[in-house]
Amino acid sequence: MIKNSRLMLLFLLSCVLSGCLPVIFAGAGTSALQFAKDRPANNTVSDIRISSAISAEFMKTGFKNLYSKISVSVFMGRVLLTGYVDQESDMQKAIKIAESQDGVVEVLNELIALDGKVKFDAGQYARDTLITTQIKSKIMVDRDIRTINYMVITFDSVVYLFGAARNEEELQKAANIASNIRSVKKVVSHVIIVDNFHSLKEKTPKTPSTSSNEILVKDIDAEFDKY
Repeated sequence: MIKNSRLMLLFLLSCVLSGCLPVIFAGAGTSALQFAKDRPANNTVSDIRISSAISAEFMKTGFKNLYSKISVSVFMGRVLLTGYVDQESDMQKAIKIAESQDGVVEVLNELIALDGKVKFDAGQYARDTLITTQIKSKIMVDRDIRTINYMVITFDSVVYLFGAARNEEELQKAANIASNIRSVKKVVSHVIIVDNFHSLKEKTPKTPSTSSNEILVKDIDAEFDKY
């Protein structure tokens, strides 16, 4: 068991150094080995493969800087796309790429099309990074929240919570923490409620989901509530 853990760690480190995991760990704030305590190991490895495949395909498509503008987060086969694109057509192309990967069960679209007016804002990037760091720190010290099951992504002061919660109360606590951080405009949740990670069954691919204008959006799949 120890030997296998070491091999997995070496594999993950090699991926990080080679740049094949640009988003999944940044969003999760932890390692795949820790995720495996709740999720089956094959589920974690599958998410890493999906994230890497999507990012690699973005680089091959020839979109202008598409790879650097879109963040790809993957949890249990669910893909969350955040960031911005130049045109609506780029958004549709990005969604199609994500949908086409083996193992993807759902694509959540939170991309913003700016009609060619995309400019990098260093100040906003710094604010987003600070917001994410503050939320992760507060969630980490809350014993009622299983931190390793949450990803926190911040874009343009909008916070996206992604992952899985053990119950509604846990999700609400995480959402409240995020909404009370200074400069946060809105909190959007794409967190599912899962009582037992090891009892999850495969789901069929779905149509890409989009966010609403509500302050907190609970994207809880009814199929998971049964568990």
